Amino acid sequence: MIIKSIKPQLTALSTFWTEEASTLRIPTIQRQFVWDADDVRDLIDSIVNGYPIGAIILWEPTSEVPSAPLIGKDKGDSRRYVLDGQQRLTALCLLMNGGWAIARGDKVLRTSAISYVHETGKFYLSEKKGIDVSLIVRAALADPDSLLKLKSDYPAVFNKVIDQVGRKLVSYQLPIYVLKTDAADDDNTYEKIAEIFTRVNSAGVKIGNLEMFLSFFAAVFPRKEKDRIIELHERLSQSFELDLEPLIRFIFSQLGVSQHQLTKVASFRKAMANLRDRYKGGGKAVSTILERTERAISVVLEMLNTDLGIATSQYLPSQNALLPLFDFVYTRGYESLGALPKRDRRRMAYWFLVGSFHGVYSSSPNGKIQDDLKIVREDKDDFPLEALLHAMKERPPRANSIQKSDILDERLNVLRGRTGSSYLMLLDVLLHRNGATDWAGKNVLSENAAVHHIYPREYLKDQGETRDEYINCIANLTLIDPRINSEIGDRPPADYLKDFKDEEIFERHMIPSDPRLWTFENYEEFLNERLKRMWRKTSDLLEELRR
Repeated sequence: MIIKSIKPQLTALSTFWTEEASTLRIPTIQRQFVWDADDVRDLIDSIVNGYPIGAIILWEPTSEVPSAPLIGKDKGDSRRYVLDGQQRLTALCLLMNGGWAIARGDKVLRTSAISYVHETGKFYLSEKKGIDVSLIVRAALADPDSLLKLKSDYPAVFNKVIDQVGRKLVSYQLPIYVLKTDAADDDNTYEKIAEIFTRVNSAGVKIGNLEMFLSFFAAVFPRKEKDRIIELHERLSQSFELDLEPLIRFIFSQLGVSQHQLTKVASFRKAMANLRDRYKGGGKAVSTILERTERAISVVLEMLNTDLGIATSQYLPSQNALLPLFDFVYTRGYESLGALPKRDRRRMAYWFLVGSFHGVYSSSPNGKIQDDLKIVREDKDDFPLEALLHAMKERPPRANSIQKSDILDERLNVLRGRTGSSYLMLLDVLLHRNGATDWAGKNVLSENAAVHHIYPREYLKDQGETRDEYINCIANLTLIDPRINSEIGDRPPADYLKDFKDEEIFERHMIPSDPRLWTFENYEEFLNERLKRMWRKTSDLLEELRR
């Protein structure tokens, strides 16, 4: 590979939106869009106030890389890839698009509407309070319909908000590094790009698993086997949003590579050399392993969807908790969900739920994963639930069950950070097991649902509640249809919950049906009562799965 140039440039957001966004692609090695509405609001606030938001790194090779469009449907005619900055660029695309939703290939990405209140100069997550920032931006770009609507709806302040917000956003200069290379399919290309990427990024911090992935491309497999793994990852990324890390960890573990060898450059290179010798001329053996890994993953993902309602990785704290499940199905040779014994399914679901909740591999994962894979492979019979739980108890955080205190004592902003994902995952599972509807007549499907604040955020803030851990705690959240969520807006629960005549809706969403608890004066009691309901459902589920 020849590096032709690394060229810095400044691009106005107006140019990014009108000319650049549609030409960019997201490599499938990148993690999914994970920012919440607070992150998007903070980005907008930073830009309007003139704060730096960091550089974007683009890569322009001479050949294609597995990827999806940043925005829109897949045209497949661009070779401009986002190496760093996907979260920021996606947020900016959501801002520009009316409705705060964009298409990315076959998926739709959404965030909550963000408004601007000119009297306070602040941004809010609201459709009712203030002026939609997306409308202000499109008016600042001289979109005639948006300009007319803004002027018609807000005649006294439309010029002021365009100056205060719109022009600051559209004129903001986005710093971009464009890395151009030749011979992108050369065996050394991906390793070299990893090195460049690590150096360009501040302090050499690695982003996700990019370096490991790029090194993997320079590994020992024949081209067709490499292509097969890339294909598998693309498919699983689209269907389940599976990251590359668990896939690579699983595949290479079946090839005899330890977890420790995967994350250090020197040991990884040595492992690859050993694989080259071991599988020299053995393409069929590698092909068989890949077939079995693909089948095992398919069975496990179907099981999680069927038994727990987990259809995507959206709320999983760590996808590495999938590895013991993958390995169990692989080593036992189960080729379909129907072949997997029901008792094993329950025990697998129990371990996955508890392990994920407590972040079983959230720190120092290599040794823990290696030990647990050994447990799975040494026990030749049932899924080794007790042995895996014992191993969890012996190492930090030294928890191998979900306790009553984990639920009833919860006061945490679950919309921020990995710990919060544990509660969102549990909520998702409980709603599925309860047969909850999305309030629009269909069962809740987390991948198509919006996170709904039962007591709306802006309503709570208007009442004087400013603590994020009380506003965004799991007791105040459920999953419903995005359209219904939008229609409810900032209405207080005493106003909109009375419209639901079916008591079963409250039961299935674990929402107290006593109208007395729908008023702000009783908000604390509402939270406590809902947590009690969530704990009862959690306790019943764990008991059922442990049988």
